[in-house]
Amino acid sequence: MHFSIDRKFLYEKLSLVSRAISSFSPIPALSGICIQVDANQIILTGSNSNISIRTTILSGELNQLQIHETGSIVIEAKYLLEIVRKLDCTMIEMECIDHSLVRLSSVNGQFQLNGIQAQEYPSIDFSAPSYSFTMKAKDLKECVAQTSFACSDKDQRPVLTGVNFHARQGILYCSATDSYRLARKVLSFDDLHDFNITIPSKSLIEVTRSLEEDDMDIQIFVDHKKAQFLLDKTIIQTRLIDGTFPDVERIIPKESVAVMEVSATELDSVIDRTNFIRNEKIHQIKLECTPEICRIKTSSVEIGNSDEILTDCTYTGQDLTLSCNGSYMLDAIRALHGEKVKLEFSGYMKPIRISNPEDSSVLMIVVPIRSYD
Repeated sequence: MHFSIDRKFLYEKLSLVSRAISSFSPIPALSGICIQVDANQIILTGSNSNISIRTTILSGELNQLQIHETGSIVIEAKYLLEIVRKLDCTMIEMECIDHSLVRLSSVNGQFQLNGIQAQEYPSIDFSAPSYSFTMKAKDLKECVAQTSFACSDKDQRPVLTGVNFHARQGILYCSATDSYRLARKVLSFDDLHDFNITIPSKSLIEVTRSLEEDDMDIQIFVDHKKAQFLLDKTIIQTRLIDGTFPDVERIIPKESVAVMEVSATELDSVIDRTNFIRNEKIHQIKLECTPEICRIKTSSVEIGNSDEILTDCTYTGQDLTLSCNGSYMLDAIRALHGEKVKLEFSGYMKPIRISNPEDSSVLMIVVPIRSYD
Protein backbone atom coordinates (compact mmCIF):
# COMPACT_ATOMS: atom_id res chain seq x y z
CA MET A 1 0.00 0.00 0.00
CA HIS A 2 1.45 3.32 -1.08
CA PHE A 3 -0.28 6.57 -2.08
CA SER A 4 -0.07 10.35 -1.79
CA ILE A 5 -2.99 12.75 -1.35
CA ASP A 6 -3.94 16.27 -0.30
CA ARG A 7 -3.67 16.36 3.51
CA LYS A 8 -6.79 18.44 4.21
CA PHE A 9 -8.93 16.30 1.92
CA LEU A 10 -7.71 13.11 3.59
CA TYR A 11 -8.34 14.58 7.05
CA GLU A 12 -11.97 15.42 6.14
CA LYS A 13 -12.63 11.87 4.97
CA LEU A 14 -10.89 10.30 7.97
CA SER A 15 -12.95 12.52 10.30
CA LEU A 16 -16.13 11.42 8.55
CA VAL A 17 -15.62 7.67 9.01
CA SER A 18 -14.19 8.12 12.53
CA ARG A 19 -17.64 9.26 13.74
CA ALA A 20 -18.70 5.62 13.73
CA ILE A 21 -15.76 4.48 15.87
CA SER A 22 -16.02 3.91 19.60
CA SER A 23 -12.92 4.33 21.76
CA PHE A 24 -14.20 1.55 24.03
CA SER A 25 -14.67 -1.16 21.42
CA PRO A 26 -14.24 -4.74 22.73
CA ILE A 27 -12.79 -5.66 19.32
CA PRO A 28 -9.35 -3.99 18.92
CA ALA A 29 -9.64 -3.66 15.14
CA LEU A 30 -12.84 -1.62 15.45
CA SER A 31 -10.96 1.17 17.23
CA GLY A 32 -9.18 1.80 13.94
CA ILE A 33 -9.93 2.97 10.42
CA CYS A 34 -9.66 0.34 7.72
CA ILE A 35 -7.80 1.73 4.69
CA GLN A 36 -8.17 -0.25 1.48
CA VAL A 37 -6.18 0.97 -1.54
CA ASP A 38 -7.26 -0.37 -4.93
CA ALA A 39 -5.93 0.42 -8.38
CA ASN A 40 -8.07 3.53 -8.86
CA GLN A 41 -9.67 4.31 -5.48
CA ILE A 42 -9.25 4.33 -1.70
CA ILE A 43 -11.97 2.98 0.57
CA LEU A 44 -12.07 4.13 4.21
CA THR A 45 -14.25 2.27 6.73
CA GLY A 46 -15.12 2.95 10.36
CA SER A 47 -17.55 0.99 12.53
CA ASN A 48 -18.66 0.22 16.08
CA SER A 49 -20.87 -2.73 15.05
CA ASN A 50 -24.06 -0.65 15.42
CA ILE A 51 -23.21 2.03 12.88
CA SER A 52 -20.73 1.76 10.03
CA ILE A 53 -19.47 4.46 7.67
CA ARG A 54 -17.71 3.79 4.39
CA THR A 55 -16.47 6.48 2.01
CA THR A 56 -14.71 6.12 -1.33
CA ILE A 57 -12.00 8.47 -2.59
CA LEU A 58 -11.50 8.67 -6.36
CA SER A 59 -8.71 10.54 -8.15
CA GLY A 60 -9.57 14.19 -8.79
CA GLU A 61 -8.33 17.77 -8.80
CA LEU A 62 -9.44 18.40 -5.21
CA ASN A 63 -7.54 15.53 -3.64
CA GLN A 64 -4.53 15.15 -6.02
CA LEU A 65 -4.60 11.42 -5.28
CA GLN A 66 -1.83 9.29 -6.71
CA ILE A 67 -1.82 5.54 -6.06
CA HIS A 68 1.55 3.83 -6.31
CA GLU A 69 0.77 0.44 -4.78
CA THR A 70 -2.41 -1.33 -3.66
CA GLY A 71 -2.96 -2.91 -0.26
CA SER A 72 -4.86 -2.49 3.00
CA ILE A 73 -4.30 -1.94 6.72
CA VAL A 74 -6.12 -0.83 9.89
CA ILE A 75 -4.72 2.13 11.85
CA GLU A 76 -5.84 3.37 15.30
CA ALA A 77 -8.22 6.22 14.48
CA LYS A 78 -7.23 8.71 17.20
CA TYR A 79 -3.51 8.51 16.38
CA LEU A 80 -4.00 8.71 12.63
CA LEU A 81 -6.31 11.71 12.87
CA GLU A 82 -3.96 13.49 15.27
CA ILE A 83 -0.98 13.16 12.95
CA VAL A 84 -2.80 14.07 9.74
CA ARG A 85 -4.43 17.08 11.43
CA LYS A 86 -1.18 18.50 12.82
CA LEU A 87 1.21 17.87 9.94
CA ASP A 88 2.29 21.19 8.41
CA CYS A 89 2.16 20.28 4.73
CA THR A 90 -0.07 20.33 1.66
CA MET A 91 0.48 16.75 0.51
CA ILE A 92 0.86 13.65 2.64
CA GLU A 93 2.27 10.27 1.64
CA MET A 94 1.21 7.01 3.27
CA GLU A 95 3.13 3.78 2.76
CA CYS A 96 2.95 0.35 4.34
CA ILE A 97 6.57 -0.64 4.99
CA ASP A 98 5.78 -3.87 6.82
CA HIS A 99 2.71 -6.05 7.33
CA SER A 100 1.57 -3.85 10.21
CA LEU A 101 3.76 -0.72 10.08
CA VAL A 102 2.79 2.45 8.21
CA ARG A 103 4.94 5.44 7.34
CA LEU A 104 3.32 8.87 6.98
CA SER A 105 5.61 11.33 5.22
CA SER A 106 5.60 15.03 4.47
CA VAL A 107 8.25 17.27 2.93
CA ASN A 108 9.71 17.97 6.38
CA GLY A 109 9.62 14.61 8.11
CA GLN A 110 7.84 11.37 8.78
CA PHE A 111 5.94 9.32 11.35
CA GLN A 112 5.68 5.58 11.74
CA LEU A 113 2.54 4.03 13.22
CA ASN A 114 1.82 0.48 14.22
CA GLY A 115 -1.28 -0.90 12.58
CA ILE A 116 -3.33 -4.08 12.39
CA GLN A 117 -3.54 -6.34 9.38
CA ALA A 118 -6.76 -5.78 7.42
CA GLN A 119 -7.67 -9.48 7.69
CA GLU A 120 -8.43 -8.90 11.38
CA TYR A 121 -11.05 -6.25 10.59
CA PRO A 122 -14.59 -7.66 10.89
CA SER A 123 -16.40 -8.28 7.63
CA ILE A 124 -19.16 -5.71 7.18
CA ASP A 125 -21.94 -6.32 4.66
CA PHE A 126 -22.53 -3.04 2.82
CA SER A 127 -24.88 -4.56 0.25
CA ALA A 128 -27.92 -2.35 -0.22
CA PRO A 129 -31.32 -3.59 1.01
CA SER A 130 -33.86 -4.05 -1.77
CA TYR A 131 -36.36 -1.42 -0.59
CA SER A 132 -35.44 2.24 -1.10
CA PHE A 133 -36.86 5.76 -1.04
CA THR A 134 -35.52 9.30 -1.32
CA MET A 135 -35.66 12.25 1.08
CA LYS A 136 -34.35 15.78 0.86
CA ALA A 137 -31.51 16.45 3.26
CA LYS A 138 -33.49 19.37 4.73
CA ASP A 139 -36.46 17.11 5.51
CA LEU A 140 -34.28 14.46 7.13
CA LYS A 141 -32.50 17.07 9.26
CA GLU A 142 -35.82 18.49 10.44
CA CYS A 143 -37.19 15.03 11.24
CA VAL A 144 -34.20 14.20 13.41
CA ALA A 145 -33.94 17.62 15.08
CA GLN A 146 -37.65 17.73 15.91
CA THR A 147 -37.97 14.18 17.25
CA SER A 148 -34.70 12.64 18.48
CA PHE A 149 -34.56 14.75 21.67
CA ALA A 150 -37.61 12.84 22.95
CA CYS A 151 -35.90 9.44 22.70
CA SER A 152 -35.09 7.60 25.90
CA ASP A 153 -31.47 7.56 27.07
CA LYS A 154 -32.01 4.37 29.07
CA ASP A 155 -31.59 0.84 27.75
CA GLN A 156 -34.39 -0.83 29.72
CA ARG A 157 -36.64 -0.51 26.66
CA PRO A 158 -34.26 -0.36 23.67
CA VAL A 159 -37.03 0.42 21.17
CA LEU A 160 -37.56 3.80 22.89
CA THR A 161 -33.94 4.85 22.20
CA GLY A 162 -34.72 5.26 18.50
CA VAL A 163 -36.91 7.24 16.12
CA ASN A 164 -39.73 5.28 14.51
CA PHE A 165 -40.27 5.78 10.77
CA HIS A 166 -43.72 4.53 9.79
CA ALA A 167 -44.84 5.04 6.20
CA ARG A 168 -48.41 4.34 5.18
CA GLN A 169 -50.80 5.68 2.56
CA GLY A 170 -48.38 8.28 1.22
CA ILE A 171 -47.46 9.74 4.63
CA LEU A 172 -44.29 9.28 6.70
CA TYR A 173 -44.72 9.50 10.48
CA CYS A 174 -41.48 10.08 12.40
CA SER A 175 -42.06 9.54 16.12
CA ALA A 176 -39.95 9.44 19.28
CA THR A 177 -41.01 8.91 22.88
CA ASP A 178 -39.54 8.02 26.26
CA SER A 179 -43.07 7.25 27.58
CA TYR A 180 -43.27 10.66 29.34
CA ARG A 181 -43.30 12.78 26.19
CA LEU A 182 -43.76 12.41 22.46
CA ALA A 183 -42.39 14.22 19.43
CA ARG A 184 -43.82 13.58 15.96
CA LYS A 185 -43.02 14.94 12.51
CA VAL A 186 -45.25 14.16 9.53
CA LEU A 187 -44.12 14.29 5.88
CA SER A 188 -45.93 13.61 2.62
CA PHE A 189 -44.55 10.94 0.28
CA ASP A 190 -44.97 10.91 -3.50
CA ASP A 191 -45.01 7.11 -3.56
CA LEU A 192 -47.22 4.82 -1.50
CA HIS A 193 -44.42 3.42 0.65
CA ASP A 194 -45.27 0.97 3.41
CA PHE A 195 -42.73 0.20 6.15
CA ASN A 196 -42.31 0.48 9.91
CA ILE A 197 -38.74 0.66 11.26
CA THR A 198 -37.00 2.13 14.31
CA ILE A 199 -33.54 3.64 13.83
CA PRO A 200 -31.22 4.43 16.80
CA SER A 201 -31.23 8.17 17.49
CA LYS A 202 -27.42 8.22 17.79
CA SER A 203 -27.11 6.83 14.26
CA LEU A 204 -29.54 9.42 12.87
CA ILE A 205 -27.62 12.25 14.51
CA GLU A 206 -24.40 11.04 12.84
CA VAL A 207 -26.20 10.93 9.49
CA THR A 208 -27.44 14.52 9.80
CA ARG A 209 -23.97 15.71 10.84
CA SER A 210 -22.71 14.42 7.50
CA LEU A 211 -25.30 16.32 5.43
CA GLU A 212 -23.79 19.44 3.89
CA GLU A 213 -26.40 20.81 1.45
CA ASP A 214 -30.09 21.06 2.39
CA ASP A 215 -31.34 20.51 -1.17
CA MET A 216 -29.39 17.31 -1.82
CA ASP A 217 -31.31 14.06 -2.25
CA ILE A 218 -30.58 11.28 0.23
CA GLN A 219 -31.27 7.76 -0.97
CA ILE A 220 -32.30 5.51 1.91
CA PHE A 221 -32.34 1.71 1.72
CA VAL A 222 -34.11 -0.34 4.38
CA ASP A 223 -35.04 -3.89 5.27
CA HIS A 224 -35.93 -5.59 8.54
CA LYS A 225 -32.33 -5.53 9.83
CA LYS A 226 -30.57 -2.39 8.66
CA ALA A 227 -30.88 1.03 7.06
CA GLN A 228 -28.44 2.61 4.65
CA PHE A 229 -28.06 6.30 3.83
CA LEU A 230 -26.29 6.98 0.54
CA LEU A 231 -24.58 10.40 0.42
CA ASP A 232 -22.64 10.78 -2.80
CA LYS A 233 -19.56 8.50 -2.31
CA THR A 234 -20.36 7.77 1.34
CA ILE A 235 -22.50 5.01 2.84
CA ILE A 236 -23.74 5.33 6.42
CA GLN A 237 -25.24 2.05 7.59
CA THR A 238 -26.98 1.36 10.88
CA ARG A 239 -28.66 -1.58 12.46
CA LEU A 240 -32.36 -1.27 13.27
CA ILE A 241 -33.77 -1.68 16.78
CA ASP A 242 -35.73 -4.88 17.33
CA GLY A 243 -39.10 -4.70 19.01
CA THR A 244 -42.50 -3.15 18.41
CA PHE A 245 -42.66 0.60 18.73
CA PRO A 246 -45.58 1.64 20.97
CA ASP A 247 -48.84 2.80 19.41
CA VAL A 248 -48.40 6.50 20.14
CA GLU A 249 -51.77 7.37 18.63
CA ARG A 250 -53.34 6.28 21.92
CA ILE A 251 -51.70 9.09 23.91
CA ILE A 252 -52.45 11.91 21.44
CA PRO A 253 -55.48 13.81 22.79
CA LYS A 254 -58.33 14.20 20.33
CA GLU A 255 -60.25 16.82 22.33
CA SER A 256 -59.31 19.73 24.59
CA VAL A 257 -60.94 21.54 27.50
CA ALA A 258 -58.71 24.63 27.23
CA VAL A 259 -56.29 26.24 24.76
CA MET A 260 -53.38 28.60 25.33
CA GLU A 261 -51.56 30.49 22.60
CA VAL A 262 -48.41 32.21 23.80
CA SER A 263 -45.23 33.82 22.51
CA ALA A 264 -42.60 31.11 22.12
CA THR A 265 -39.85 33.51 23.20
CA GLU A 266 -41.66 34.56 26.38
CA LEU A 267 -42.63 31.03 27.38
CA ASP A 268 -39.08 29.82 26.74
CA SER A 269 -37.62 32.66 28.82
CA VAL A 270 -39.99 32.24 31.75
CA ILE A 271 -39.37 28.49 32.01
CA ASP A 272 -35.63 28.77 31.39
CA ARG A 273 -35.19 31.36 34.17
CA THR A 274 -36.41 28.80 36.71
CA ASN A 275 -34.22 25.98 35.47
CA PHE A 276 -32.06 26.06 38.62
CA ILE A 277 -35.05 25.53 40.94
CA ARG A 278 -35.26 21.75 41.09
CA ASN A 279 -36.68 19.02 43.27
CA GLU A 280 -34.62 15.82 43.25
CA LYS A 281 -32.94 17.03 40.02
CA ILE A 282 -36.32 17.47 38.27
CA HIS A 283 -37.26 20.90 36.91
CA GLN A 284 -40.93 20.92 37.87
CA ILE A 285 -43.14 23.85 36.85
CA LYS A 286 -46.76 24.55 37.79
CA LEU A 287 -49.18 26.14 35.32
CA GLU A 288 -52.09 28.05 36.82
CA CYS A 289 -54.36 29.12 33.98
CA THR A 290 -57.62 31.07 33.77
CA PRO A 291 -59.01 33.21 30.94
CA GLU A 292 -57.99 36.28 32.97
CA ILE A 293 -54.39 35.32 33.89
CA CYS A 294 -51.81 32.59 33.26
CA ARG A 295 -48.89 32.11 35.63
CA ILE A 296 -45.94 29.75 35.89
CA LYS A 297 -44.67 28.83 39.34
CA THR A 298 -41.77 26.78 40.67
CA SER A 299 -40.90 25.84 44.22
CA SER A 300 -38.10 24.06 46.06
CA VAL A 301 -37.63 23.74 49.82
CA GLU A 302 -33.83 23.83 49.45
CA ILE A 303 -33.55 26.59 46.81
CA GLY A 304 -36.58 28.89 46.76
CA ASN A 305 -39.51 29.66 44.46
CA SER A 306 -40.70 31.78 41.54
CA ASP A 307 -43.99 33.16 40.26
CA GLU A 308 -44.27 34.82 36.83
CA ILE A 309 -47.24 35.98 34.75
CA LEU A 310 -47.35 35.37 30.99
CA THR A 311 -48.09 38.69 29.25
CA ASP A 312 -48.16 37.81 25.53
CA CYS A 313 -50.71 35.06 26.03
CA THR A 314 -54.37 34.21 25.30
CA TYR A 315 -56.24 31.45 27.13
CA THR A 316 -59.73 30.07 26.55
CA GLY A 317 -61.55 27.25 28.31
CA GLN A 318 -61.90 26.00 31.85
CA ASP A 319 -59.58 26.95 34.72
CA LEU A 320 -56.68 24.53 35.09
CA THR A 321 -53.79 23.94 37.48
CA LEU A 322 -51.27 21.25 36.62
CA SER A 323 -47.54 20.52 36.86
CA CYS A 324 -45.11 19.19 34.27
CA ASN A 325 -41.40 18.74 33.61
CA GLY A 326 -40.06 22.15 32.59
CA SER A 327 -37.09 20.66 30.75
CA TYR A 328 -39.45 18.60 28.58
CA MET A 329 -41.52 21.70 27.87
CA LEU A 330 -38.41 23.67 26.86
CA ASP A 331 -37.25 20.91 24.50
CA ALA A 332 -40.65 20.89 22.82
CA ILE A 333 -40.87 24.68 22.45
CA ARG A 334 -37.40 24.94 20.92
CA ALA A 335 -37.96 22.06 18.50
CA LEU A 336 -41.10 23.70 17.10
CA HIS A 337 -39.13 26.63 15.61
CA GLY A 338 -42.11 28.98 15.71
CA GLU A 339 -42.92 32.47 16.97
CA LYS A 340 -46.06 31.22 18.72
CA VAL A 341 -46.74 28.06 20.73
CA LYS A 342 -50.17 26.48 21.06
CA LEU A 343 -50.89 24.37 24.16
CA GLU A 344 -54.06 22.29 24.16
CA PHE A 345 -55.07 20.89 27.54
CA SER A 346 -57.18 17.74 27.62
CA GLY A 347 -57.84 17.90 31.36
CA TYR A 348 -56.19 17.53 34.76
CA MET A 349 -53.32 14.99 34.69
CA LYS A 350 -53.97 14.34 30.99
CA PRO A 351 -51.44 14.83 28.16
CA ILE A 352 -50.73 18.36 26.93
CA ARG A 353 -50.68 18.80 23.16
CA ILE A 354 -48.03 21.34 22.05
CA SER A 355 -47.77 22.65 18.49
CA ASN A 356 -46.77 25.53 16.23
CA PRO A 357 -49.95 27.22 14.93
CA GLU A 358 -48.19 27.87 11.61
CA ASP A 359 -46.81 24.34 11.10
CA SER A 360 -49.21 21.43 11.42
CA SER A 361 -46.52 18.86 10.51
CA VAL A 362 -45.00 18.87 14.01
CA LEU A 363 -46.66 17.73 17.22
CA MET A 364 -45.34 17.46 20.77
CA ILE A 365 -46.95 15.77 23.79
CA VAL A 366 -45.90 16.27 27.42
CA VAL A 367 -47.47 14.20 30.19
CA PRO A 368 -48.18 16.15 33.42
CA ILE A 369 -46.66 15.01 36.71
CA ARG A 370 -48.36 14.86 40.09
CA SER A 371 -47.65 17.73 42.45
CA TYR A 372 -48.04 17.49 46.23
CA ASP A 373 -47.76 21.15 47.20
